[in-house]
Amino acid sequence: MEHFRHSSARKELVAFVAAMGRGLTTSSSSSGGDDPKPKHLLRPHGGYRPESPLDNLSPALASLHGSLSCMSATWMDPNHDGIPPDLTVKARFGNPAFRTWHARLVERSYSIVRCLMDCHAKNPISGSDGEEVVDESTKLKILTECYDQGFRAASNEGPALWQHPDESSADTTSKQEEIIRELQAYLHDSFGHPIRIDYGTGHESSFVVFLLSLCKIGCFLWRSKEGDCKSPGNPPSEVIGLASLSLFHAYLKVTRGLQRDYMLEPAGSHGYVLSSFGYFAPRSPQLTTAPLSILLSCRVWGLDDYHCIPFYLGACQMVAREQWQQQNRVQTKKSIISAQDGASETGSDTNNDEDADNKIPDNPYLPDSASHLLDPSASTDTHTDNHDHWTPSIIHNAQILETYSPMYLYLSCIQFIRQIKPNVPFFESSPMLNDISHLGSWSKASSGLLRLYEGEVLDKKPVVQHFVFGNIFSASWTPSRTTPLEAPTRTFVNGPMGEECIAPWAYSGGEDRRPPPPPQSYPGGMPPTRAPWAK
Repeated sequence: MEHFRHSSARKELVAFVAAMGRGLTTSSSSSGGDDPKPKHLLRPHGGYRPESPLDNLSPALASLHGSLSCMSATWMDPNHDGIPPDLTVKARFGNPAFRTWHARLVERSYSIVRCLMDCHAKNPISGSDGEEVVDESTKLKILTECYDQGFRAASNEGPALWQHPDESSADTTSKQEEIIRELQAYLHDSFGHPIRIDYGTGHESSFVVFLLSLCKIGCFLWRSKEGDCKSPGNPPSEVIGLASLSLFHAYLKVTRGLQRDYMLEPAGSHGYVLSSFGYFAPRSPQLTTAPLSILLSCRVWGLDDYHCIPFYLGACQMVAREQWQQQNRVQTKKSIISAQDGASETGSDTNNDEDADNKIPDNPYLPDSASHLLDPSASTDTHTDNHDHWTPSIIHNAQILETYSPMYLYLSCIQFIRQIKPNVPFFESSPMLNDISHLGSWSKASSGLLRLYEGEVLDKKPVVQHFVFGNIFSASWTPSRTTPLEAPTRTFVNGPMGEECIAPWAYSGGEDRRPPPPPQSYPGGMPPTRAPWAK
């Protein structure tokens, strides 16, 4: 565990997760250096629109998005060759039909990964001179085609693109097959364990490792004609953030269906632990005023029993909305000044800003419409939800959850919790999320959630011990076990008539099903003294 805690693999993973959030929250005014953020990406929804999920994706990621959409739409639907849950099983957690679902994932993972690799290789964006030759309409057409190819790859239908006309050498093919096998291993671990029939933050982290690996081989960017990406393995943070946000929307549709239909057990569910309030506090706070419920309400396996990363990305998306609102308020003040003083009145921008601050109070609920403030008859209590100042406490507003959950990932996660636990008070079903709702800003929530992911997921042995390492996501130390353990072929449960279960040491066909006898050697060569009542 100490090797991983100080390894380059963990640093890469944490840096990638941080880049996912930074790509959503960094505005054009605050970013600088080699990582600029275009102004058109500063939107109230953090750059994601549910009606255009392929925006900001590369051909490879569009193919992956199509495969995830197929998995959520058809793999669990009996009307589309899906795998329905076994209704004859009466258990609180773990429907055995999930094993069949996971077997399908293993069977079709090669087609899914190979398809996205082909979409990346066969759709260049620039010519031999490096100049971009694909316009926006052509980009959308290519992304749509790659989405359809990924959908067909996951459904095991249609022709598959297996050969590269410009990459026919044996060395290249062997290297590519090695990459595909490694990506397959990460994908297999991203949707739960087929034997334990559970799902948790470790499986979610495997999906993050899968995305990190795609990023390192250049699949987050369009491929140039020469075969190299614009910046292989090192795309700008906004590319990582916007693409990851769209992919996690599709990924959650799959995992939520698995959790709902197959009743996956929360992995590592072992109750409550004493949580450090420092996750959501400044670096050197006075913790004497911290609510006791915050100190006692952290589920170590996930904020909603299963997930952690979607809440972090969703909080970063809300930070982007706060930045957009701040920018929008400045523009609104300028519009009011212009409307009141008229076009003939001139003045410096600095004076206008000072006058605006004097004429208009610093109201956090300042809406976008200037006419709303200029009209004296307008009620100060009526505001459009799209322009109100949203704090983390909005998760208790059922109308906002219903309206904006398709667009905002954090609200979508809260809405799903309320749907699957409709009769349980929110402060009981999700105590930590309820405590986060009392924070004053989304920036505190996002930074605390990132520290929570590092401390409660990446620093926990029950999670890290299941990570798969390869050449892309590599271990910088010598693992204690170089080959993975084989999964058991059956589970051991009590029979319907109460017969004894098969112990792990009892082999099939063995005569003796008793545990091995204890050793007869005693410390000092003397047997222990028996109690007076022992016969």
